[in-house]
Parts: sequence; structure tokens; C-alpha cells
Amino acid sequence: MNSLNKKQETLSQYVTGILTLSVIGGFYYIIVKNSINIPWFDDVENIPYFLVNWLKSSTLYGKWEAFIRPNNEHRVFTARLIVLAQYYLTGKLNFKDLLFAGNLSVLIIFLFIVRGYLRQGGKWYFILPIAFLIFNFQAYAGTFMTIMSMQYQMVIMLSVASFYLLVKRNVPAFALAVAVACLDTFSMGNGMVVWPSGLVLLLLQQRWKSSFIWLGAGAISIYLYFQGPDFVQGNDKAFSYVLENPLRTFIAFFTMLGGDFDIFANVGFARRMIIPTITGFVLFSVFATWTIAVLSVSAFWGRWIPDKAGRYLAHIYNIRNTDLRWNAFWLAILIYVLISMGMVVFFRTRFDPHIILWSTYKMYPAVMTSVVFIIVLQALSVKIRYWFFGIMCLISAGLWWSTIVNYLPIIKNTSNARTAFAFNQKHNGVGLGATKNSAFETMLATTLRQVDSLGIYSLPAPLIHPEEDQVRLAGAPATANAKAKASLEADVLRINLLAGPAANHRRYAFLESGSNRYLFVFPLGGNEALCPVGTIRAGTYNLAIWEISSGGLSVWNTGEQVTIQ
Repeated sequence: MNSLNKKQETLSQYVTGILTLSVIGGFYYIIVKNSINIPWFDDVENIPYFLVNWLKSSTLYGKWEAFIRPNNEHRVFTARLIVLAQYYLTGKLNFKDLLFAGNLSVLIIFLFIVRGYLRQGGKWYFILPIAFLIFNFQAYAGTFMTIMSMQYQMVIMLSVASFYLLVKRNVPAFALAVAVACLDTFSMGNGMVVWPSGLVLLLLQQRWKSSFIWLGAGAISIYLYFQGPDFVQGNDKAFSYVLENPLRTFIAFFTMLGGDFDIFANVGFARRMIIPTITGFVLFSVFATWTIAVLSVSAFWGRWIPDKAGRYLAHIYNIRNTDLRWNAFWLAILIYVLISMGMVVFFRTRFDPHIILWSTYKMYPAVMTSVVFIIVLQALSVKIRYWFFGIMCLISAGLWWSTIVNYLPIIKNTSNARTAFAFNQKHNGVGLGATKNSAFETMLATTLRQVDSLGIYSLPAPLIHPEEDQVRLAGAPATANAKAKASLEADVLRINLLAGPAANHRRYAFLESGSNRYLFVFPLGGNEALCPVGTIRAGTYNLAIWEISSGGLSVWNTGEQVTIQ
């Protein structure tokens, strides 16, 4: 290779490095730009409610009871440790900072995967597609809800960390791997999957003594997980659903595997799932054949693999016995995400078949696709490897860009909507996830009052505009060119804006009665606001439109009235 070619190759390598850092930096920039210091739904029980109970308890037993209290079927140890760390370091709760801390787990997952790839002889400049696959916004729901950011991605990170420690093959690392796995178990229900996945790693390496210790630690951890306060589950109903819908469940599994290729998010679900389903079959085929190849080169496990098929697949995937350590690492990660996705399909699709492409669970297919990319990359000759890298750069960049196009508007609208819900919570005592006259409404309102009185947390002020508390509609004339139509359905009030402020401005439907005031957001570029009736107190409301533009607040009074029973 002449000096010019070397310079061109070096330049290309540094460009890919800069692009990788830009993708990561862009991910966290968007998080900072669009996150808000407002709790939503499960955030309340797991963060301020927990902290109030912790602080009110004068005994160690009381604090422990508050700490281990489950949320539905999940323990949330890691999230609560982060909450306590923030409180004791700052004396405050800040949901925006907690969300950022939770999302650092995505970076750590990426670094563990890259570390494993480099330790197996990989080139650092080939990691760009992994960055595109992991640092996209397919998983925006978990990225932008505080408690989810400290659960869904966190348990994957803890599991991968445990596997990384297991492959080190020394006693301190093994002990730490067990400790991390125990923490993983008590951080979310899916954390228990670390035990069978880690066992596969140990068995592949023929570490029999460590396998027995690992099994024992896992059995004790899982037993303790289900002790104490009762869980809200109902998972037994999943069996009847799967038996009634075996083919749908089978296909759903592969659709979920290919979830990182969910690029047509706005088409009908039957069409939307085609590419993820096909990709899921391809990814699983690579996993299955590669696993056979890995087993075939083992002196112990290779005895159960047909010799001809084993040698052929080992040749295809360029598997050598010296790679067993890191192949065990990849296998454990793949087993973990496959079991986790299988559990979602098995236990959750009965609620909604669309759940397989919900944003909440998209980090699982992202991790699987990244590991399969590494497996295929390592299997190729040097020349073909560069071609494959180039193709995957284009594909992964396209996937990344599709998430910007599909989900960034949703992220912005969600931020605006939750800010409006916080306004409703402030003025009506209901808004941040609860419905009126429910036990959750009382708990949520009481918790917010308690953290406010303790000086720990208060809703931001102002929420939307400095003049937000001064707007009154009573006696005000209707605004010319302001027209809206309200239609009341079973549980939703639909407000369609027929004439009024420009669609590229932030707009809110404003409802005002004698004693209550509500805001509901119009999506950016959209003209319909959906108002959950379960959060609106009974009464007759005047309807107006708020327009936020260039820092100013304009109120467009439609002259319409809406009655809520």
C-alpha cells in the first residue's frame, strides 16, 4: 500500500471515529434538550413516594421496607439507589438529572460491547454501525421516562457487565459478577434472566464449580425476589392466550427480534411488521448457526454436534477454539436478550399485539443486532469485511435517521404534553398519570405536597409561560378567526382546531370553568388535541386556544363551551 492510500485509509478511520462520537453526543444532546423536570405516572411511586417513605421511617426496618416495596411485578433496587444518591448528594430530587443518569447505561452497554469486540481483535473504526444501532431513538419511551431509563436499559447494562466479569476467569471478578447479577435481579423482573444466560457462558467454558455456585446464587436471589410484599402480576393468563394464538405468538417473537429495523412507524401495523419480521428470522438464523459453530469447536460440547455440519459452520463463521472466551460473552448476551424478548411476547402480547414493536422494549433488538453485526463482521475475510462495513454503515445510518424522522416529533410532543399535564396537576390536583377520584390521584397529590413541604421537589414555575396563571376567560369576548369543534367520546374529549394560530407554533387547548383550568397540547403540525376525560373535573368549561410564539403568549377565545359530567 503506497503512502497516499495509507493517508486515505487513516483519514477514513478518523472520520468514522468522529462520526461515532457525533452520534453518541447527538443522542445525549437530544436527551438534555427534550427532557423535563416533571414526574410522570410510575415515576411518582418509584421516586418521590419512595423517598418520602424512606425519610419518614425512623428505623432501619422501615427504611428497608420502603426500599424493597415492589412496583407491580418489579423490584427497583438500582433506581432507588440512584435516587438516594442524588438526594444525599444534593438534598433535592431532579427528574431531568435522574433521567440523564439512567440513560448513561446505554453508553455503558455500548462500551462493553465495543470492549468485547476489540478484545477479540476487532478494529476500533468498525464500531460506527454499532453506535447507529444503539444510540437511536427506537427506545424513546424508555429514554424519556425517568423510571424507565433507570430500569429497562439499566438491567441490560447490569447483565452485560456481569457477563463481562464472568469471562475474566478469576475469583474476584467472579464474586463481583455474582454481586452485580444479584443487584440486576432486584432491579427489574427481567434481571432474573441474567442467571440462565450467565450459566450458558460458564457451561460453554466448562467451569463446572463456578456453574454450581452461580446456580445456587441465582436460586437464592430469585427466591428472595418473590418474598415480602405481594406482587401485581396475573401472568398466568398468558398461557391461555398463547395456546389460543400459537402462530401469532410465533411470528410476534421474530417481529420483536427485528425491532431495530422498524422504519415505517406510521403505516398500518400489518405492513409495518414485515421488515422487522423478515429481519428477525435472519438474525435468529445467524444466532442459531453461529451457536452450533461455537459449540462444535469445543472439545466437550463438540461431541454432540454432527462433525460435518460443525466443521462447515465453524469455517463459515471463522470460529477458533482460542476465541471461546469472547464467544461465550456474545452467546450470553444473545441468550439474555432472546429470553427477555420471549418473555415480553409470551406474557405481554395478550394485552396488545402491537406491544412487540413498542418503544419500551427496543433496546433488546438493538443489542442483538449489534452483536450479530460483530459476529458476521468477524466471520468475513479482510477485503469483504470492508465492503460489509460500508453497507452496514449505510443501513444503520438509515435506521438511525428514520428514528429521528419518526420519533423526534413524538419526543417533542410528549415533552409539551407532560408539561401541560403538570399544569393540570398544579391547578386541579390531577394530571400526571392518575384519573380523578382514584386512590392513585390521592397518593400522587399527597406525595407532591409532601416533597414540596420538605423542600425536596416542586413542579417547575412557570411551566409554560410566565403569564400562565393570569389568563382568565370569564367575560372575555370571542377572538375573531378562532374556531374549534369539541366532540365528547366515552373517555376522550376531542378538540379540533378549525381556525386559529399557525400550526408551526406551540398550541394548547385551554378549558376554564369557575374552579378549574386545564391545558391539553395540540401536536406540532396537527390540529386535534386529545383530552382524557378521566382527568377533567365535572363542570361547564369555556374553550380557548393558547399560542406560544417567540416567547409570547396569545389567547384565542373560541366562544365555545364544553360540559363534562
